[in-house]
Amino acid sequence: MINRRRILSVLGALPAAGLAYQSPTPAKAAGHLPQRVLGRTGRWVVPYAFGGQASVQRTPDGIDPVDIVVRAVEQGINYLDTANGYGPSQVNFGQAFRRLKLRPHETGYDAALRERIFLATKTGRRFAHAPGVAGPTAVEELRRSLTQMFGDGEGFIPEGAYLDSIQIHNLSTMEQVEQVYQGYNERGGKMPEQIGALAALIDYRDGTNYTGLNPERKKWVRHLGITGHLSSPVLMNAIQRDTGDHLDTMLIALNANDRAYGAHQYNAIPAARAKGMGIIAMKIFSDGTFYGKEARFSRNAADTYVQVGKAGAVDAADLVRYPLGVAGVSCAIVGIGKIDRANAEKDQLVTNMTAALDGTVSDSEMLAIEKRVRARHGLDTNYFQDRHGLKQPTDVKAVKDGDRVRVTWQTAFAGAEPIRTYDILAGGKKLASVPFRPQLTLEPLEFFVPAAEAGNGEIRVVAVA
Repeated sequence: MINRRRILSVLGALPAAGLAYQSPTPAKAAGHLPQRVLGRTGRWVVPYAFGGQASVQRTPDGIDPVDIVVRAVEQGINYLDTANGYGPSQVNFGQAFRRLKLRPHETGYDAALRERIFLATKTGRRFAHAPGVAGPTAVEELRRSLTQMFGDGEGFIPEGAYLDSIQIHNLSTMEQVEQVYQGYNERGGKMPEQIGALAALIDYRDGTNYTGLNPERKKWVRHLGITGHLSSPVLMNAIQRDTGDHLDTMLIALNANDRAYGAHQYNAIPAARAKGMGIIAMKIFSDGTFYGKEARFSRNAADTYVQVGKAGAVDAADLVRYPLGVAGVSCAIVGIGKIDRANAEKDQLVTNMTAALDGTVSDSEMLAIEKRVRARHGLDTNYFQDRHGLKQPTDVKAVKDGDRVRVTWQTAFAGAEPIRTYDILAGGKKLASVPFRPQLTLEPLEFFVPAAEAGNGEIRVVAVA
């Protein structure tokens, strides 16, 4: 349990005589907070990140969503997350940025503060150009993000406005991955009639016009990423297709019940880490189901949780710390229901942030947190995540190559335990035990065994956890 003294101590603002807590300036706050590198973006981020849902999207009566965003920046949080699909969230960010002097065309623009912030939004659109497909395109949503957060909300985008990242939102099926990648391999040549989101967003990152969709050669975004809740295999397929290493980040669901499902921490996360991607955790409170909300996506303000923790529930500090113990995770985003500038102990943002900055989490602590969550909240919390055990390799092939046999296979998927090895078997005999490694391209994994040992029978590859 985190008390007031610990809150103020961790945030570097412990008063000498028990005075009321005062928010530091963003510059002062940023100077004393621990940070982690966000993969190959090279950016350093505070491990506690701010999510633009909860009250910033679904606002209960009596709560100022704009002040919540302002307070996050005041506390030194520098990874901010929102999305086109989050209702008024981007507009609320824009109003907060006006208060914080983060809009480049307005008097007093604080360019140094803007550079410290990593601002990420999302587009749920799979295409950048798709005649006959209803709804806005990914490029139109990019423009919408910029005008809502930095312009007038009506289309005006000021010179100097940019996003640190735009992510392709909630990839859930292989079909969606196919759509997003249309035109990716054709950049620089003849583009197909339908152009996926990724090819065009690369143009808006690089200031190029290979897709024909960026005629003014705007450079409006610095990094690209993907997000997902449901399926590690889907996210891994998206990573494998990215032959040009254009995807710099992955935002993924990760909480203390992860291993009861298709564990992202043993599947998509190791693949993204091996690719050098920055990894951001989300759904650490399971969208409120750890606090009694029905296991479904939140719908309205009544679903927004505004307390700090809950009697009888697992300590909120443990839920915050858990995902930060997973190798490769740079930060964890949390949506905020309520802040309290007069009492830090009742301020969700400050108490959660204190937990996130409260040292490392050991493997034994993580296991203990998992046990407490299962005992108090059960296993049916992650409604947004596929549940499966160990899935064995597919498409196993063996081709003789002189005095050896080339064995190939498509990756296995871990269940509750990480995959340790791939055992190559022939005729009931183990020919080799190959240490597990993530499959980073669509090309299969491979291993060579002596032809004399392989014989003429069937060769199998078995994943061992």
